Amino acid sequence: MAVEIRFFMSADDERDLLRRLEPLRLELWPVFSDPGYAAPLVGAGTQLVDPGYYLAAGDVSGYPVRRGKERGKWKIDEVASPVIFFLRSLPDEDGELRSGCFWAETEAAGDNARIGGKPVVFLRVVRDLQEAIKSRYRKSSPVRGLTYFIGPACARAGLPLREEGRKGERVRAYR
Repeated sequence: MAVEIRFFMSADDERDLLRRLEPLRLELWPVFSDPGYAAPLVGAGTQLVDPGYYLAAGDVSGYPVRRGKERGKWKIDEVASPVIFFLRSLPDEDGELRSGCFWAETEAAGDNARIGGKPVVFLRVVRDLQEAIKSRYRKSSPVRGLTYFIGPACARAGLPLREEGRKGERVRAYR
């Protein structure tokens, strides 16, 4: 079963979240990496440049990309590996903040008795991340049945918020 947390985060919210994740000793992997890449640990001083990353809580497995402009690089197998996909919330060309999300596959498909499930450490990290977001972030008013979590610094700044995607709707804080 996959866990998805949709959110809006400003740069201050991202720094605060990375500071809170530092004791968990997660590795920060880019979506595409060169062979032999050594991932740094997540910390308060981590610089985020790309729109998406993987937060790894253990050994990751990947596969080489064979086609496209990223040919020759490696991509993480997000279903088999204990990783959380982190799509950042970034401003668009109109100055509106677009939504981001955390996505994690918590149950491996197939025969769990033979291949084993996800590590307990990974499941604890996912649970801690969910609790950190739900306890500190404000909820949005529902948009097409979805609720977003809005970071405290983002809510204080009063930035215009919009769903990710071509036809993303405006989002407002609930309270």
